Amino acid sequence: MSVPIVSFANSLEFSVTVYDSFSNQDKTNYFGTLTSLATVLAKTTASVQLIHPTSALIVSNATTNVPLARRIYSPALSTGPLSVAQADVDAMTQTMNFITFITSNQNDPLALAFKALWKDTSKPQVTPANKFFAQHPTYAKCTFATYMMGITYMAELPVSKGKPLDQALYSLSTVVTLLGGTWPSDFPDIVVTKFTCDTKNDVLAIRAEIDLKKLPAQSDQALQFFGSLFGVQKLQVAFTFNYGFNLGVLGTRLSISLDTMKVPFGGSSTLAINKPTATIDINPLFKFVVFTVTGSIPFNAFGKAFEADVSMVIDNLEANFGVVIKGDHSSLPAPPVMQGVHFDEFGLGIGIFFEPPGAAIGLSGKLHIGELASGTQQALADDTFVVVCQLIEEVPNPLYVSFYVPQMHLTDVLTVFTNAKSSLDVPVSFTDLSFQWSENPMAPVALPDGSLSNMGYGFNATANILSFSFHGDVEIDLTNGLKADIEMAPLSLGSVFSLGGDGSGVSIKADASGNPIKNNLLATTAARQKALKDATTKQLVPPGGPVLRLQTFASPFLRLDAFVSLFEVENLHLAADITSSGIQFKVGFGSLLTTNMSCTLADFHNLAASFQFGINQNISLPTIAGVSLGSILVEALANTHFSLNTSSSDLILTVGGSFDFEGLTRNFGDFTADVHIQKVSDLLSAIVTYIEQHAEELFKDLLNTGAMWAGKVKDGVITAADSVASVLHNAFEQDARQVASTMRDVGFSVDAVADALKDAFGLSIRSVTEAMQRVGYTGQEVAGALKTAFGDEAQQIASALSGVYGWSADQVQGVLSGLGFTANQIGQAFQSLGGDFAKAGQAILDALNPSNLGKEIEHDLDPRNWFG
Repeated sequence: MSVPIVSFANSLEFSVTVYDSFSNQDKTNYFGTLTSLATVLAKTTASVQLIHPTSALIVSNATTNVPLARRIYSPALSTGPLSVAQADVDAMTQTMNFITFITSNQNDPLALAFKALWKDTSKPQVTPANKFFAQHPTYAKCTFATYMMGITYMAELPVSKGKPLDQALYSLSTVVTLLGGTWPSDFPDIVVTKFTCDTKNDVLAIRAEIDLKKLPAQSDQALQFFGSLFGVQKLQVAFTFNYGFNLGVLGTRLSISLDTMKVPFGGSSTLAINKPTATIDINPLFKFVVFTVTGSIPFNAFGKAFEADVSMVIDNLEANFGVVIKGDHSSLPAPPVMQGVHFDEFGLGIGIFFEPPGAAIGLSGKLHIGELASGTQQALADDTFVVVCQLIEEVPNPLYVSFYVPQMHLTDVLTVFTNAKSSLDVPVSFTDLSFQWSENPMAPVALPDGSLSNMGYGFNATANILSFSFHGDVEIDLTNGLKADIEMAPLSLGSVFSLGGDGSGVSIKADASGNPIKNNLLATTAARQKALKDATTKQLVPPGGPVLRLQTFASPFLRLDAFVSLFEVENLHLAADITSSGIQFKVGFGSLLTTNMSCTLADFHNLAASFQFGINQNISLPTIAGVSLGSILVEALANTHFSLNTSSSDLILTVGGSFDFEGLTRNFGDFTADVHIQKVSDLLSAIVTYIEQHAEELFKDLLNTGAMWAGKVKDGVITAADSVASVLHNAFEQDARQVASTMRDVGFSVDAVADALKDAFGLSIRSVTEAMQRVGYTGQEVAGALKTAFGDEAQQIASALSGVYGWSADQVQGVLSGLGFTANQIGQAFQSLGGDFAKAGQAILDALNPSNLGKEIEHDLDPRNWFG
């Protein structure tokens, strides 16, 4: 359709300017976007080139820019030229007078009645306004159209009064007041441009252009963030008014609707909001505008697609989101690998923060673990979960899942979360299980608690194995079960033993009260973000500890990789298995021991070890009643054990063992050793010292009786003792006869017995003879022993043999001769004995006299003596 040229008649005494007032509403446009078309001189008619086939025109005084009339051109309805006349001036004069009156007399019934027309913005205002004016003769020439032109002039700022209407600057507070609203008394005014007013179905619609940078915002960050949503500094916005102020209902609202909006979302990401409406609200409760955006966002989590209506309120610190999920939100499928996990209900959370820049988006809700019917449902102290998301092509996608379980046994973990079994026979339980599923474990993200999402699916926990505590990440595999590298704190038991390793340590983030930061909370508020920022590091496991490699699908199930220091062996690398008894390992000490030292660390307080070493040591036997029982050369393998125990204040090293000697197993200990022992050789010395100190008890079978002891002396088992008879007499309280008997029974020679009796008891020859005779020695045995012990005491020996054994002189002479005594010695000895012995002695001596030799021959040659 061609754009017409129309005639415009000006019958006034001054020139007028004709403006095109454009709006999509055409005829219902009461004050649109102004474009100057022509100036028509006073008392003339001029041709005016229109720019729209159907046009709404605004006519103003070309000098004062006061609006005068509103005209509509429509090809179908126009029959004559358009014009402006005195009646238009009169109508505008009445309108200005009316505006002045209600402004100056706000509580006048007329003003209150007129203001009431505007309270329900959902109802038509054009017809009621026209009827209102018609009912009051003073203002009967006023119309809705003149009133709207009048308030625009009244709202125009003085600085632009002399400028054409299309360049006017307007006071928004004046517009609001003249449309029946209330502008907060201490709220700064807002300057708008390009003011427009039209109606749809007689309902008022007002728009204007605002400069975002000039809005009274709560903070520069809030203003900058809101401006970043549009990419331009100036916006054409729609105005609505609410006439009942309270905390929940805003006053004047400026709004703009778009097809889509890209919201900056931390870093370079943006969040797409569909069909958004951005609003700027003025509320008398605040001294700043409130920015809000509403719309919807699409979501797809684990195969479930849905939409969520969002409402984003921007304050000085953050953009707060309210979210309502459309449709079913009673359940959410878990990732396929998360067997046994059931998300029962869920909601959506979003937050954007200005300082430092950041954002969060995710799902959170309630869950249960396991199945009630099968008896595998787990008790949860915290039944909430979170699905933290990231934006991919402006759409949220799950990044990781987090939830917590207070405690579980390893067997229950396998039963609930996997299809795997395990032959592990060591009890393993977990506490404070922080479960996580990660969308991409190859690109780990930092979790709120300070850890990394570096595994596909699993949990971080404290593992309790026997009495040991380990901490770290445990991965879950549906088929193979569990595997983990978890760490233990370095362990030291005095200077004797320490256990360390290559553990890097485990730390978490904690809040100001020392409570761990949890991963299953969405940090969608500035307060939560600040708590994360202010969180401090809390060390759970210091670095330098052993690392336990746990796996449930194959042996070894529990293998400890560590460095051990034991006595003088330092930082020995070992791979030790954890069995039902504890951590077991072996340490070698070269030639000091005949075996490696087999060790078991039962818990953090108890180390036990066993080993063999060779004893080659003279062990001193005790001294009793001043006599030494001698010493024993022990050459044996000692089966030895020790334990190292700690409590809150003490460290105790106890040692014991056994060795075989003389056909018996001899047990020593357990005894308490010096905990400051530094070397195994010192430990062995302590064992030998203990054996020596307790020799009487250890070798009591050899010392129970004098006979047993004497026999071992005779056999050479016991050496370096004092005289046997002296020991038997003093230590075993034997008299001479008992000593003689004991020594005879164990095999000592008769000479040794006689000599011992002489030395130990100081006995005479006769007393020795009597003692020996009583225990069964023959006279002949005793005679030889007496000569050995006492020397050539022929007279005393003869006397003893005669007196004790009742031997005749011939018997004694024969024995003494056999012992090497001479005839003279024997004769002399016999003479001192008197009686028959004296006669025999004389005969012996006579026989030795040479003078008697011839007489003996003569006697023998006399035949008379042959048969006597």
